[in-house]
Amino acid sequence: MPEAGWTKMSENERGLAKKWYSQGKKPSEIGELLGRDTSSVTRLLCLQKPVLKQGRPCSLTMAQVDFLEKKLDDMIVKANGQRTVTVQDLKKTTKTKASCRSILRALHDRNIYFRKLREKPLLTPEDVRARFHFAKKYRSKSRAWWVKNVDAFIDGKHFQVYLNGKERCRAAQHATYGAYRRPGKGLCGGYVKPKAGNLRHNTGAKGVLLQVGVGKGKAVTVHEVTDGRWSGQAAASFYHTLARDLKKASPAKRRFTILEDNDPTGYKSAKGIAAKCDAGLLVFEIPKRSPDLSVLDYAIWTEINKRLRRQESKWTKGKKETRAAYIKRLKLTARSLPKDFILNSIGDMARRCQRLYEAKGYFFEEGGSDP
Repeated sequence: MPEAGWTKMSENERGLAKKWYSQGKKPSEIGELLGRDTSSVTRLLCLQKPVLKQGRPCSLTMAQVDFLEKKLDDMIVKANGQRTVTVQDLKKTTKTKASCRSILRALHDRNIYFRKLREKPLLTPEDVRARFHFAKKYRSKSRAWWVKNVDAFIDGKHFQVYLNGKERCRAAQHATYGAYRRPGKGLCGGYVKPKAGNLRHNTGAKGVLLQVGVGKGKAVTVHEVTDGRWSGQAAASFYHTLARDLKKASPAKRRFTILEDNDPTGYKSAKGIAAKCDAGLLVFEIPKRSPDLSVLDYAIWTEINKRLRRQESKWTKGKKETRAAYIKRLKLTARSLPKDFILNSIGDMARRCQRLYEAKGYFFEEGGSDP
């Protein structure tokens, strides 16, 4: 008597039964071949319910997620950084029946995560128009044009002075972006750094204000503002030093073109303007609130700090440095920047003007894609 019940068939028997059935054999014939009763084979091949897909069905279609993404963007633009737009807000506004968790999962699948707002200068509509006009005028200029036609790109920066191992450690921590970690370890040792941008921290030494001009592949001028106070008189002193250094580099030239920002305290002061006229310095202006068009802001300052921290990483913790020695090393680091780095940084103005044009005067991704 054949053994009853398809559930008692081996995997091999079930596979053969399905194969023969697909080839046109009847359940009765298959039963005889396998030594099983016809009813068991029939239940296996004809009456067995299909295996249902495991898990919860997808609650959002592609079209719905497209709508949610667009609506989320609209809400964030309307909020203009004045409040946080939450997933609960999105669900309520769109009257979506899916849960907040489902909405989050759909957004994550498109690499849309909650991220910290990036900090940029506040642009007025006039600023945006001025930036767009600048981009239209200069986006066709080549990398070589920027190197050839601007004799010096100038700007100033206040550098903190770190004289011992403890303060050098703090400086290195500021320069570290992040670390790979498991959830829950974000407040453990090694995963925390001092709050960025805190210039009130006393390092034990007075800071130094440098005014630097770069052009033609080198640092033309590295000028220390002696009392650390920026003013019209300090700007006039810097312009005379800059003009002297430019004439040393190009004795045949009588007038020089410099690119500077719209600093009202020094560059735009009456004394500063008079000093530029005296020294034969012609100004190539960039729009207001545009550090993304200032070579020193987008490249030089960062590179100087990187090189300082790299030098210090090789020192023992107990090594101490005087303020005068630190400033000397800072100036030497600025003057020693590689020619190719400076030329590439200046030449990047061509790409930046094109990106600014594509952004119609608003902010643009200065590096690669959006992080």
